[in-house]
Amino acid sequence: MAEEKIYEMLWDCEFCGSKKLLGKTHRHCPNCGATQDPTRRYFPLDSEKVAVQDHIYVGVDKICSFCATPNGAKATFCGNCGGALDGAKDVTLRTDQGAHVEDNIQIAKVDFENQKIINEGGVPPKTEDLAFKDSKFIKPHPKTPKWVLWMLGSIVFGTIGFVCVGVLWTEKVTLKVTKHEWSRSVDIERFKPVSDSSWCDSMPMNAYSVSRRSEVRSHRQVADGQECHMVRSDKGDGTYSERESCSTKYRSEPVYDSKCYYTIDRWAFERAATAKGIGADKDPYWPNPEYKSCSNSIGCERLGAKKESYVVHFEEESGEAKGEKHDCDLDQVKWKQYNSKTLYKSDKSVIFNYITCDSITESESIEEY
Repeated sequence: MAEEKIYEMLWDCEFCGSKKLLGKTHRHCPNCGATQDPTRRYFPLDSEKVAVQDHIYVGVDKICSFCATPNGAKATFCGNCGGALDGAKDVTLRTDQGAHVEDNIQIAKVDFENQKIINEGGVPPKTEDLAFKDSKFIKPHPKTPKWVLWMLGSIVFGTIGFVCVGVLWTEKVTLKVTKHEWSRSVDIERFKPVSDSSWCDSMPMNAYSVSRRSEVRSHRQVADGQECHMVRSDKGDGTYSERESCSTKYRSEPVYDSKCYYTIDRWAFERAATAKGIGADKDPYWPNPEYKSCSNSIGCERLGAKKESYVVHFEEESGEAKGEKHDCDLDQVKWKQYNSKTLYKSDKSVIFNYITCDSITESESIEEY
């Protein structure tokens, strides 16, 4: 690893507004005499770097518990108020970040606040001011013009509002039953040769007519040189070190294996037997299909899954949309309850023009109407 280079941190005086004071040299503001606040230290730009010659690092600054002044690690008494430094806490260090990235007091403040939350066992809020990944500082995106944000916000909230209005804005409509329709089906499976494929190491024992093909089964990460970047680390004494940090770079390579394509005898869908009917006067029934029942031999058949559907067809009886049709797919018990001699009320979406089948209630008989 290359030798570390040491430079001075910067800080801004919060009392007189002096900016870019040196973290190690200016322990007090040279313009107003205010004590340096270590939580206002930040990294300089490359053009502002001030190297520290023959720097001897003795440790992280200690904070005076009486006046909050940062003092050197070897100090016994505070250089500002004379208070004893026994048990004094170390200053908080900035998070490591990549070089050649602009830093400032606002970013430093967010960094220190997030570290305080983490040290107290909390989770810092997400922020676009700071983003660290593999010790590299990622610059936030430039601010988007307000008119763009307003336009995007209008589109998003407008879409949400339209959907909400479409769902919630309903009207009551009168319906009559025009038809009951039902269908029941039974799948019939046949034991027969079926084409299939799998990786050859998991191919079924009873597969036959096998052909092999080399295909990509997975990918592996292979070392492909190094990726290096400069990292700045706060040393806690008004200086920071700058060093090159390298990590292995990887590329993705395909891993090939043998894929087997084969024929295997198994149960598979062959056809469906279906029974359909109109009207609710007679109970729906299941079809009674003919099939070749036998054990696991080619050509044998067996019954498979059952499926059923019960649909009531409605028609609007009044209003501007009189005669408009709606369908409700229901369970058999509800399906049978509706009859053609009764009028029903239902909620209907004004925008999307569908009725809510769960909201249908009995209104009055046809004769009363």
